[in-house]
Amino acid sequence: MVIVTSVGFVVHEGRAAAVEAATTLRHELAGDDIECVDGAPAGIALVVAVGGDGTFLRGAHAAAAVGVPVLGVKVGRLGFLTEVDPHDAAPLIAQALAGTAPVEDRLAVVAEPMNGGVFEREWGMNEVMVEKRARHRLVRLRVELDGEYLTTFSADGVIVATPTGSTAYSFSARGPIVSPSVDVLVVTAVAPHMVFDRSFVLGAEQAVTVEVVGDEPGLLSADGRDAVELAVGAVVRIRRADHPARFVRRPDAAPFVARVRDKFDLPGDPAGGA
Repeated sequence: MVIVTSVGFVVHEGRAAAVEAATTLRHELAGDDIECVDGAPAGIALVVAVGGDGTFLRGAHAAAAVGVPVLGVKVGRLGFLTEVDPHDAAPLIAQALAGTAPVEDRLAVVAEPMNGGVFEREWGMNEVMVEKRARHRLVRLRVELDGEYLTTFSADGVIVATPTGSTAYSFSARGPIVSPSVDVLVVTAVAPHMVFDRSFVLGAEQAVTVEVVGDEPGLLSADGRDAVELAVGAVVRIRRADHPARFVRRPDAAPFVARVRDKFDLPGDPAGGA
């Protein structure tokens, strides 16, 4: 069996500490005869994202396109996705290339046009969002769940999030925190102009259809990447992606609840104090 030893790097180029960490890591890997390339070309075995959670999402998108896992190297503050410090990364990369590192599958979503739209499918590990284009206006979005009409939101937008994305933008819009071990989709309206403002938690095999109605066009984006304009009348179907996001974990990775507790600085003492 031939073991592929090429690793693609996605780096936060605007953060000096990330560039320095990536450079050091590349040199260390080269000493172990591991080839390091930029981006995620075909033929690599792993994507290494060096930076914060935003860089990790870019790396996950690139990794999904070529069907390989992604490893997040943390530079900066604690995130939910980047959990490996730079000085611990090389051994874990070697384990990943040898097939001995833990690899976790996470549900991802995809948005696709339903009425002859011109945009390509948009893949997201965290979320897909349909939102307003004009800052001082609302967008009207007709939402169906599995073909059944739900309501028409006048809002800043509608988010369809994965469990991984439940602690990101969806959380800021008052959506629930969902364990990544549960495969669901979370639908949350952003600043809706109506009394009802609760999220919907759907089965992973259900689909969400969003149509831009009214007078204002909308924007479609996935994981914060560049948005695509949606004309009035555009219909988007958002569903579970055919393949999950896959990322390499530390063998001693902190449990999800512990990461939530630390990230949001929840009160109390995990050792047993009040």
